[in-house]
Amino acid sequence: MSRTITVVLLALMVAFAFAATVAVAGDPPAEVTLDKVVNKKTAVTFSHSTHAESIDCLKCHHKAASKDAVDKGCFDCHGVDAAATDPTSSKKDNPFHALCKTCHKEQGKGPTKCAECHKK
Repeated sequence: MSRTITVVLLALMVAFAFAATVAVAGDPPAEVTLDKVVNKKTAVTFSHSTHAESIDCLKCHHKAASKDAVDKGCFDCHGVDAAATDPTSSKKDNPFHALCKTCHKEQGKGPTKCAECHKK
């Protein structure tokens, strides 16, 4: 009987430890730095938490099936995108310029000029 209780308790402890690990691993970062597409400008750091408060996750994480399925950052997909990683590509081909700048203009708030994102 005590062996059964020990096995059940051990299984519960493993289950709780796994659930806690998954919960922590799923927490989004407070800030995100876009630093892999830097050519002539500086990297861009923005508040992910501020954006997540007011924007649907799928607006940026457009490949995810749902908000709960978001498990990738920008460069998990766009790191292999030639327009994102080629330092000779034009500004209009950069997916971050296309998404971020367009959204900022549509919302009427947020930076839209180079130096407003690319701090010196």
